[in-house]
Amino acid sequence: MKLKSFSAWLENKITKWHIAFLIFILVFTVLVMIELAYMGIQWDEITHLNGGSLLLRGEYQEYFASYAFYPPIFDLTTASLFGIIGISVFTARLVSVIFAILSLIIVFEISNKMYGQKTALISAILFGVMPGFVWLSRVAMIETMLVFFFTTSMYFFFNWMSFHKNNDLILSGLMLGVGFLVKYQMIIAGLIMLTSIFILSRDYLKTKLSRIPLLLLAVALVVIPWIFVSYQIYASGMLDQWIYAIGIGNPEKSLYSVRFPMPIFYFIEMTWPYENVHPISLFLYLIGLGGLGLFSLRRKFEDKFLLIWFGVVFTFFTIIANKHWRYVIPLFPVLAISASNLIISIYSRIQKSLKASQINRRNKQGIKIVAIIFALLMAVSVFLSCLDAYSWVEKDQIQVQVGEATNYVANRLGYDESIVVLVPFNLFSQDMVKFFLEAKETKNNTVWQYPELPVDTYTLDFNITKFIDLCEDRKTKFVFLYEHAEAIPFFNSTLKWSEIQAQLFESGRFSTALDDITNKTVYFGVKTPRIFVSLFS
Repeated sequence: MKLKSFSAWLENKITKWHIAFLIFILVFTVLVMIELAYMGIQWDEITHLNGGSLLLRGEYQEYFASYAFYPPIFDLTTASLFGIIGISVFTARLVSVIFAILSLIIVFEISNKMYGQKTALISAILFGVMPGFVWLSRVAMIETMLVFFFTTSMYFFFNWMSFHKNNDLILSGLMLGVGFLVKYQMIIAGLIMLTSIFILSRDYLKTKLSRIPLLLLAVALVVIPWIFVSYQIYASGMLDQWIYAIGIGNPEKSLYSVRFPMPIFYFIEMTWPYENVHPISLFLYLIGLGGLGLFSLRRKFEDKFLLIWFGVVFTFFTIIANKHWRYVIPLFPVLAISASNLIISIYSRIQKSLKASQINRRNKQGIKIVAIIFALLMAVSVFLSCLDAYSWVEKDQIQVQVGEATNYVANRLGYDESIVVLVPFNLFSQDMVKFFLEAKETKNNTVWQYPELPVDTYTLDFNITKFIDLCEDRKTKFVFLYEHAEAIPFFNSTLKWSEIQAQLFESGRFSTALDDITNKTVYFGVKTPRIFVSLFS
């Protein structure tokens, strides 16, 4: 009897929609993990790789000195996986894969709670094929973790708004607190909560507001220990650091943020920030916006909650001076859910029309044609989104063999000798070399870069005399130079990488490193672009 009862319970809990969702999760996982470690390390990734590595080795003082500007949860999770699997780029990126899967699950759950399993499945699929989400799932950045904690916090808060259980409010606060320690901009979830209370709970506003201390207490339990530790490190400068973090960046980034008029910046940025890059594929994006229009007309409780979610996040980041599509990643689940609602709504209307007895055969044939066209449009939209995701990932599959180059020179460095990374950029920096060098447990060698700022963002200021002086002062032995495209000069400059290489050799202080066995030029990379290794003497 017990076995039959369990079987019946299982049948009620696990439906065909759950099975279809599980299949989608498995397919998604397999696809995003293909050649996960192949792509060169991104500039924004290396902070978390080094942070996780320092935490694993127990070098807390250095971690706080170098990386405590960022909240700690992603680095702590990375350090934990490093300890289980080993220190590698693959392991760090696996953190993002795990939280991408968890994000899909919570999007399914919140959509299921609001609109049912059919809508939940479509929402999760649409969210999972968004190119920006796919790309973020393959890099060691905090966004997939942020989406999970943000959406989970909203899930429990929506439950509390609907069913008034204090446990849901406490869980929402805990998720909000942890999310704040993933990224400080998580604070906007609190703004969504307050706005929702004032708009959706006007009839019992005092009762709802009287429970807010429970939310704040839950947040405080998570956040206060980190505030205490940060205060010990930053002292009076801590507030400035937080304001900088919430503002997301520095004045230089503002140049990127004025490409489109401010009120419509994110309407464009979410679907077409660069040529051939679409964080949300255009057709799915239009369907999602259409779904928001449906919400504004239908105005169910859950519709209004999602509209508030979208409106608060969109307004907040529109006001912030520095802008980027990654900042509004919490909007992606809302657009996926709104798009699925529009699809289900149109499908239901077509189905209802076909069943109507008063419609003649000719009109029904016309409705069937409309249904076929609609199904084809949806299939094409999903296919194009998958194609956009594939094109983006394929475009960025550039292997930069920083690890191989570092391992080669690590065994050839003398005491206190250094490595210099010449003309650093997004895929090539001193911190990347440092990550691999410290994995070799080389404690008495340093890595530096010239110039200090990345040459794909800032104007290159290269002076061979100054560079030689720095090499002498820092006891440099090896120079890493990346083979940029031959015909393309550096950002806002007329210099090319080959001209810099020529200046090195013409100075008489640099020579090509030769392999010990073959006596050939040492470089790393199967084909261009490559890293060339030179000796300073």
